[in-house]
Amino acid sequence: MRVNDELILFFTVLKWLFIASLIGCLVGFVASGFILFLHYVIEQSNHYQRIFYLLPLSFFLANLLSQFVLKRHLGTDTLIDAINKHYGKLEGSFIPTKVVNVVLILATGGSAGKESPCAQIGAGIGSVCANLFRVDDADRRKMVLCGFCAGFACVFGAPMAGALFGIEVLAVGVIFYDVLLPAFIASLTAYQVSSALGVTFFYYPLTFIPAFGQGFFIQLLAGGLFFGLCAYTLIRAIRQSTAFTNSLPLWRPWKGLLGGLILVGLTLTFSRDYLGLGLNLMEDCIKGLQVSPYAFLLKALFTIITLSISRSGSVITPILFIGATAGSFFSDLVGADQSTFAAIGFVSLLAGTTNTPIASSILAIELFGATVAPYAAVSCVISFLMSGHQSLYASQRLVIPKSEALAAEPGKPIGNLKSSGQPTEIQLPAWLRRIRLFLKR
Repeated sequence: MRVNDELILFFTVLKWLFIASLIGCLVGFVASGFILFLHYVIEQSNHYQRIFYLLPLSFFLANLLSQFVLKRHLGTDTLIDAINKHYGKLEGSFIPTKVVNVVLILATGGSAGKESPCAQIGAGIGSVCANLFRVDDADRRKMVLCGFCAGFACVFGAPMAGALFGIEVLAVGVIFYDVLLPAFIASLTAYQVSSALGVTFFYYPLTFIPAFGQGFFIQLLAGGLFFGLCAYTLIRAIRQSTAFTNSLPLWRPWKGLLGGLILVGLTLTFSRDYLGLGLNLMEDCIKGLQVSPYAFLLKALFTIITLSISRSGSVITPILFIGATAGSFFSDLVGADQSTFAAIGFVSLLAGTTNTPIASSILAIELFGATVAPYAAVSCVISFLMSGHQSLYASQRLVIPKSEALAAEPGKPIGNLKSSGQPTEIQLPAWLRRIRLFLKR
């Protein structure tokens, strides 16, 4: 019996409408429960102004749990690696084993985010559904990726950006179009479930309309370069700090205790503004309120110490904070509108550190409105290019190099590429090589 291609496609769409909606509902329900619980814990801890004194204890316990109890955990980088290499087959428990650690760190003021547990929840639910339906490897990969994207949608409060981020973060240079529909459906469903359950999201539409006659486009290009350099520096700093921490000849929990003491000292020296999620200060930047010009540097320092010492928490929320405050600093430097460049920095640093310029541009539309979106997209792409072949996620694959002039082997994880500390061989065009040979004569 012969069946038309259109009929096959029709039933394929129906199949993924059902599967993606189911995964989205489950992820939205479970991830919302975690987010609401985490926000409740943070809200209660905020009643105690000196709660950050417990940071050494929480870091000690987090490292103790990681070493002796939570040996098999799934971080975001591990999930990316599993989706890229093993069709989403997850080793170990699908339950986000770092949830306890994340709650400990954020409750006492550690500078970290909440997206990693939500991504784990989503990917784990997708994996369980794949086991129940007994699907093949290709469909398993799609189902795990649906849950992965839905988890990000619950964190961002932006379903389209969350879906694209989950797809785009897998590899640099390609987007898996076959999973776009189920990922969009799962993310949108998870977002709607989260909203219905009372999870609130950051949303601040901008009304400022830039004027090109006042040199705004030049400021925009300079801003993209600045955010790209910030992204590159942050990636390198986190990697080097983590390597240095791992090299210390101390028992891991003692390292946590030491790192907590350092954060307590920094908090007493500067401010509590750089602890925890930092949503209030980030919102002040977007609203155009004045913040410290060095806020982005201090938040980066707090985040680097937290991530390299505690081995817990996530980095996306701190990146958004650093991007917004860096945008505020840049706007003061060039005399531009603070709200606009805080919003542009908010998404541009995310694009540069995670190699997701498309998802970051869509995030600008969903959070800040269509007015600023074209300018944010330009800055995101420049930041993406300026950060080079670097990423916060070492398992992210480099499929297409960012420039033909840079020698890089396609298909490898970014973490396996040649260290940027070594000189890179520049592939010059043929006409430029001829000019170079002529000048050498």
